[in-house]
Amino acid sequence: MRHALLKLWLRVQEPRALSAIYFFAYLAVTVLGLAVMSDPPRTIQGTLGQTLVACWAGMLVVGGGIGACTVLQGVWWLERAGAILCMFAMGIYGTAYWGIPISQVSLRVASICFVVFAILAFAARLVKTRHYAYDPEK
Repeated sequence: MRHALLKLWLRVQEPRALSAIYFFAYLAVTVLGLAVMSDPPRTIQGTLGQTLVACWAGMLVVGGGIGACTVLQGVWWLERAGAILCMFAMGIYGTAYWGIPISQVSLRVASICFVVFAILAFAARLVKTRHYAYDPEK
């Protein structure tokens, strides 16, 4: 069992820890998209409308799914498409959230900062992989 796990770990694209972290980030985005699809948030749906919320959820599922399926193998040209979809989806959420009437300023600032952080995390991944299509070591 341990040998099999080590063998799987050695197949993960270098730097392995970073690839694994991004795998879980993409997985979380996919789960978020599935949750939005199954039970759309009413506050966001009131701001964006039902159609745009469905598009937003689709972007989360497709972007996160593409990223999760490609990050561990180092198929960076395709992972970049997933990262861009995730960034756009986060931007849609941030824009919609900005339009929701909230009386507590600190809640708005905290939420917008989390959105900016998410966008920057995916932007960092784009910068990291911009020169490569596949594993540069192969």
